[in-house]
Amino acid sequence: MNDEIKFPANVILIDVAFLNETVCSAKNFLENKLGRKLPDIDLPAWLSYLALDAGLREGENEVEVLLVHTQAGHVLRCCEPSDVDKLNHQACRTPLGEFAFSSVTSSGFVSTEELFLDLMNLALDSADVKCLMLLPFHQVYGSRVEEKLAGFFKDKSEEEKGKAVYFTLEEPMEPVHCRWEPVIYSLAHVLGIKSDEL
Repeated sequence: MNDEIKFPANVILIDVAFLNETVCSAKNFLENKLGRKLPDIDLPAWLSYLALDAGLREGENEVEVLLVHTQAGHVLRCCEPSDVDKLNHQACRTPLGEFAFSSVTSSGFVSTEELFLDLMNLALDSADVKCLMLLPFHQVYGSRVEEKLAGFFKDKSEEEKGKAVYFTLEEPMEPVHCRWEPVIYSLAHVLGIKSDEL
C-alpha cells in the first residue's frame, strides 16, 4: 500500500466529522459570543491560513488535502464549497500554491479513525512529505493520534519534529513531540473576527 500512494511535500489530513462537529460548534459559539451571524467558512481560504500557521509561505507549493469521511458524511456543514464528492479530484490555486482535494471514504470494514491513522502513518513514513498538517476528530479518537505522534517523534531531532503540525482546539495534555497549533486563530481569521474580539 505504501508503494501505491505518492504524497506531495505538503499534506493536510482532515476528518470531515471533526470539521462538521467541532469546527461548526466553534463557529456557533463565536456567533453567540459576538452576537452576530458569521459567514460560512471559505474552505480554500481557511486551508491557506492553516498552511500559513504550519509554516508555508507564498510560492509554488503543492498541497494535497485528504478529506476522510464515512459514506454518509460527505457534506461539509458550515463550509463553502460543501460537497465532498464534488471536491474530489478538484484543485484550486492560492498565493501559497495549488491545493488538490481527495475524498477518502471509510468502508464498512474500516472506521474513519483507523483510516485516518493509516493515512497519517503512511505520510509520516514518506520521505516525500515535508509538512503533514493533522486535523483529527480527537474528541472521538481519544489519545490515539497523540500517542502515535509522541512515539514517532520522541527520539527525532528538532528539525525532524517539524514535519508534523497537530491542530486542535486545546493544547494536548501530554507532549506529542511535534508542533501543536491552536485551530481557533485560523478559524477566527477566515470568519473575519478581529483578535480583540476573542
